[in-house]
Amino acid sequence: MEGVLGQILDLIRKGGIVMYPLIILSIISWVYIIERIINLRVGIFLPKNLSEIKILLQKGDVEGAQKVLSINSDVFSRALRLVLEEYLKGNRRKSELTLLMERELSGIIPAVEKNLMILSAIASIAPLLGLFGTITGLIKVFSAYASVQTEEALRLLASGIGEALTAAATGLIVAIPALFAYWIFRNLGNDIIEKVENEARGILELLE
Repeated sequence: MEGVLGQILDLIRKGGIVMYPLIILSIISWVYIIERIINLRVGIFLPKNLSEIKILLQKGDVEGAQKVLSINSDVFSRALRLVLEEYLKGNRRKSELTLLMERELSGIIPAVEKNLMILSAIASIAPLLGLFGTITGLIKVFSAYASVQTEEALRLLASGIGEALTAAATGLIVAIPALFAYWIFRNLGNDIIEKVENEARGILELLE
């Protein structure tokens, strides 16, 4: 364990000062990736008893469907309860019910896209920090040629090349998972939104 920790500390030292913000960005990135893995699932945005609700609506038992919805706390169930309340009040216009459903379901989009912009920002910033580390490393390389002592020049040359390569590689190591996760979660989020919209349209058709 101490050997691994020593290697990590040595790598950080070789990469220069940019390694510290890169490590922070990496930690933030993985925190949000784990959060999205936990919270970006269809089951969170659609009620588990949706099939039962559809069966009741197919039978024309709108009040029964409302009772089933009352035990749910998700956004879709709340939106559907409001739609069914309007329906029971005598508002049978599909355009108005659709508008009400869309307005209530609009809150799902921010929940689906939560933290994605942060992952996108990390994927953009990390390579730039790596590039900055590369430039500072190259500055050390060129300063080596200005050194009077040959041994010192070689030391600075090795140190500068090591810093440049380490910083560049670390920037990519941080950016690639963040970018990959961003596109995976974005596509998954689009699928969830499409699924919710399809279910909402299907239920509104059952009320006709």
